[in-house]
Amino acid sequence: MRQEQGCSAMSSVWLTPDLGLGFHHFDYSQTQYDGLAHMHGEYCIVMCLSGSMEVLREQQRDLLHAGEILIVNPGEIHRCRFGVDAPHASGFTLILRPTVLRPLLEAMSMPYCSFSRDFRFVGQFRNAEVFELVAKLVREYQEQQRGYTTMAETLVRQILVHLLRSWPTDAVLPLEFHLPPQLPWLHMHRATEYMNSHGKGAFRLTDLCVAVGVSPSRFIPLFKNSSGVSPHTYYNALLVLKARRLIHLEGSSTKEAAYALGFKNVSHFCTLFHQLAGSTPKTDQEPSPEYL
Repeated sequence: MRQEQGCSAMSSVWLTPDLGLGFHHFDYSQTQYDGLAHMHGEYCIVMCLSGSMEVLREQQRDLLHAGEILIVNPGEIHRCRFGVDAPHASGFTLILRPTVLRPLLEAMSMPYCSFSRDFRFVGQFRNAEVFELVAKLVREYQEQQRGYTTMAETLVRQILVHLLRSWPTDAVLPLEFHLPPQLPWLHMHRATEYMNSHGKGAFRLTDLCVAVGVSPSRFIPLFKNSSGVSPHTYYNALLVLKARRLIHLEGSSTKEAAYALGFKNVSHFCTLFHQLAGSTPKTDQEPSPEYL
């Protein structure tokens, strides 16, 4: 079993060796972790444990509060915001590939197994029993007693069964997607955590690839397939997102924002900001909450 700690004090990942099934347990503030639009080939079942978080998918905006669940489907372009109306958001995401989901659904004889294609789950959902199992799984992972890896996989599958039993049948639709090769969820997550924890002066693509565990020649085209842009463009856009928050929500000056983001030269910061935002930091209009 694969396990690791993320860049924050509260970001834990556990996955089976083939990366086909696992979970991410996290507690993020709005300023601690940002992500831009991307997609991947896995299902991500997102559960809000405390606080609130926002999932933006093309024209759809879902706000999750404690006890609520939604599913991001393979191929859906999305991004998440944490700590939307509270300092922090604690959550739990199950990650599974379609090749893991379909056999489970067939074993359960779910009515939509007759679909010749994959499945798309829509809407939000609540299930108290699922959250009880999640709490048990988190404790099991934190304590790591003998046999905890077996217990972890067993509990993940139990959670999936409870979810699939209770998810409304009419909220499961056929899904057909033909994605180019994508970064696995784990590699996208590692890359985004690296970008969030390294300021401009410390960012190195070669170091990012080492952190992700993929060679640059493989990582770069897969990242572009998943996000639509190169890693450098994504990273710079992430810096501008953080800069706009610092300036508009926290009242930082241009110089303060530049230095906070790791720029050694304020002029370089202003040039990059203008290239991506279309304005200077001083003339930039306050963006919508969805952007921040």
